[in-house]
Amino acid sequence: MRAQSCRICGSTDLKALPMGQYAEFFRLRVDTSKDEFLLYTRTGSITTKPMSLAARKRRMSGKPMKETGPVKQLRTYLQACELCHSVTPCHEYSYEDLLGLYRDYRSETYNRDRISVEPSYARIAKDVGTHPLETANRNLAVDGFLRKNASQFSGGDLLDYGGSDGQFLPPFVHERFGTLYVYDPSDARLHPSVDGRKVKKIAVMRPEGYSFITCMHVLEHLGNPRAFTIEALRFLAPGGLIYIEVPLALNKFIRDDFAQNIVDMPIRIHEHMNLFDRMGIRGLVASIADLEMVDDAEDVVDFGWTTGLIGRFLARRTVSGTERSRKPQ
Repeated sequence: MRAQSCRICGSTDLKALPMGQYAEFFRLRVDTSKDEFLLYTRTGSITTKPMSLAARKRRMSGKPMKETGPVKQLRTYLQACELCHSVTPCHEYSYEDLLGLYRDYRSETYNRDRISVEPSYARIAKDVGTHPLETANRNLAVDGFLRKNASQFSGGDLLDYGGSDGQFLPPFVHERFGTLYVYDPSDARLHPSVDGRKVKKIAVMRPEGYSFITCMHVLEHLGNPRAFTIEALRFLAPGGLIYIEVPLALNKFIRDDFAQNIVDMPIRIHEHMNLFDRMGIRGLVASIADLEMVDDAEDVVDFGWTTGLIGRFLARRTVSGTERSRKPQ
């Protein structure tokens, strides 16, 4: 395999293993044949049964082996970063590659297509992103974290980068900021509960036009979170703040498997392509020269249909001009 770099912190201290397995809906909506690290199978699984002596001799002789079935995607390589702990696919998907996942995000057509290949999704489809507890508890948790850092804010305009229908903007930002702008690749309209006089959905962002950017539950979906963050900083005014929120789905068991070269249990690659623990976003912020961490925290949130460990990170853009990349230490 060619040398890779971490698309979270930029480090080259990585280990790659064939741990990834694409979820059915991902394969339906994304052209995974572009992944040069794919591994294939005719049996549908990794077998541990030894090949018979006759089969080994036949294989060594160069004679054709009996076909057991059509070739199918089996695994792909994931890379684990020693510096920031993040786990990401070795193959980098572009923004355009992934648009098929999000053009109709959480809509009727999205749910229909996903249920067609993942029938179990039908149990939660009506609740994901819309359950009253998810909206209330997510906003409550963000509100508490931002109020704890209230002295850091000075007003201005807010940009919710990847904010879908605008529901997930807590009371604090409505109180402290002028207009709240939402930019999102989907065609979702503002939720009926959102005040359209205060919240505006936009198609074009203003360079250095916002004093606060929120980026909630976005980085886990991207092919290159670090490049995305550097791009997002173009729209943040010097001295402005960025709030990043991600699920902390990377656990000790996954890290131990990478450390011990154990590939028994595959890691499903679905909309959440990247796995983080708290070190991941700390490493991301530390690797960008124009960012400094202000505060970070983690807590468990009840979404109504599931619970999740959530990481919260507040960072400040410290200088103006073109963002420069700091080499990992």
